Amino acid sequence: MKWLDKLERKYGKYAIPNLMYYVIILYIIGFVIDIVSPQLYTDYLALDANAILHGQIWRIFTFIIQPPNSSYFFILFALYLYYMIGKTLEYMWGAFRFNLYFFSGMLLHVIACLLIYLIFGMNFQMGSFYLNMSLFFVYVALFPDAEFLLFFIIPIKAKWLGIIEGAYFAITIAAGFSR
Repeated sequence: MKWLDKLERKYGKYAIPNLMYYVIILYIIGFVIDIVSPQLYTDYLALDANAILHGQIWRIFTFIIQPPNSSYFFILFALYLYYMIGKTLEYMWGAFRFNLYFFSGMLLHVIACLLIYLIFGMNFQMGSFYLNMSLFFVYVALFPDAEFLLFFIIPIKAKWLGIIEGAYFAITIAAGFSR
């Protein structure tokens, strides 16, 4: 990974420390927008390939503010979980590598959205769900024995949550291809 070390030496000074703190703030802004005007995100901020190709370039960046959930109860736990996972990964990798991972994930979301539209003609709107789940899978890979409290009572290891989530994704992908 010499190229990554070279990149870090050259561009490391531009890394945003505590990136997840700012991402959580964006999620909170997105949550407020969702409460005030639920259609606003879909109409003007979502990652929409058709709209991007018709000049709405800001969607390349604004899709990230989609909150993980619109439930008042769940949003607090989801934001805390994402913050904890992001801070831990940034601590392990350093600010530059975490920034590179996160922003590469954003870029790949945009590319995937555009390719799906251009190849299949489907206007598939993507949020930040898959980016957040990739952070979770990385966390599970690095800390398989970390424990989460399911329903605040039942301790469950991260590796089992990762296996369950991976099985869910596999079933979702299989269901998508069976249509």
